Amino acid sequence: MKNQYDLLNGSSVDFDEYEEIELTASEKKRMKKRLKRDIKPARKKARPLIAAAVLLLAVTPVMMQNETVWASAVRISQQIGQQIEMLMNKPEGSLSSYKKTVNETATDQGIQVKVNEMMLDDGQVLLGLTISADEFRRTALGLKRDAPIRPGELRVKIGNMSFFDSASSIREEEPIKNKDGSWNYLYALKLTQADTDGDGKIDVKGYNVLDHIDPNKNYQISAQFTSLEFEKNPGQTKSGNYRDSYGEIKGNWTVHTSVNGSKIIADTKVYPLNKEIPINEKGIKGVLSIKEVRVSPVSIKLHYTFTSSTGSINHGTNVGVKIKDQNGRNLSESGSGGGTDTVLEMDGEYRNDKDVIMLRFIPYVSDHEKDWSKDLTSDAFNLKVNNN
Repeated sequence: MKNQYDLLNGSSVDFDEYEEIELTASEKKRMKKRLKRDIKPARKKARPLIAAAVLLLAVTPVMMQNETVWASAVRISQQIGQQIEMLMNKPEGSLSSYKKTVNETATDQGIQVKVNEMMLDDGQVLLGLTISADEFRRTALGLKRDAPIRPGELRVKIGNMSFFDSASSIREEEPIKNKDGSWNYLYALKLTQADTDGDGKIDVKGYNVLDHIDPNKNYQISAQFTSLEFEKNPGQTKSGNYRDSYGEIKGNWTVHTSVNGSKIIADTKVYPLNKEIPINEKGIKGVLSIKEVRVSPVSIKLHYTFTSSTGSINHGTNVGVKIKDQNGRNLSESGSGGGTDTVLEMDGEYRNDKDVIMLRFIPYVSDHEKDWSKDLTSDAFNLKVNNN
């Protein structure tokens, strides 16, 4: 198959096709910084994508002062690929050996969901998405002006395993709107709850998909969105209630592809911790248990439990773990979990930046009802990690 970037060779760009886009000062600064970062490596190793960007700069030296050209260059970069890296603020191409180019579109009720890229990560799947609808459909839905249609519920099937009813999130520093009115998203679904026998019910919780797939095998995978979400036009919102301001579109947007987990499995490190930390703070007593930490090229995963020794845990009580890097940066991103009256069970997910070489684990306790929180720095500990 011909390399997708080879298709750029000999191509031309008609700037009349691009509308002028007025950019803020911060947007200009961010775009210039990104282009400088992308072009710099070309001096060491030429790449067709970078060469195309350099050619654009060389042919139009005067026009580069015009914001239209900056916007055009960024749109071209988005359309070519690298969407997952861009939305995760990682160097362009840094995840190319882990992700899969899909470029498949599913349409229902006049709304298109295009899966540009897919990446299997430790405990989750990442989808680079573009969602679009024509003006007629947007008007019929009563969308707020310039409001995006967002991804909703997702069901993923890998081989004979189905994953749903799991935590999901849309990861974005800023929503990215394209020239044609579509929106780009990075959507993450945790692969922690599985239906392994095909009866349509979750029968395994705390599932770790990388521990159950054969690295030498390609798996068929389907991603099915059963709903999308949008913010309504204020003029069509009658009650003023927050929930009434948002609508849900039920449907079926499904794409199919295949995945191989060999590379992500090989580059995901598991570090046993087996920590038992006694907690005794302002009536919160028990044991915080941390079994292991898993470090993938994309994320850091930590599973921990807190078992109370004083009976029922108040609804506002929280016992958890923060993770910082060697420079003191907080890596926390999201968490999910549940439990009983006496046991809290949590899965913490933390951002994995390329330059992280040491993790500092800091237990904490908090009570939202009493509005207080405390880091247990005396129980903090460090771990060196191999993050090549």
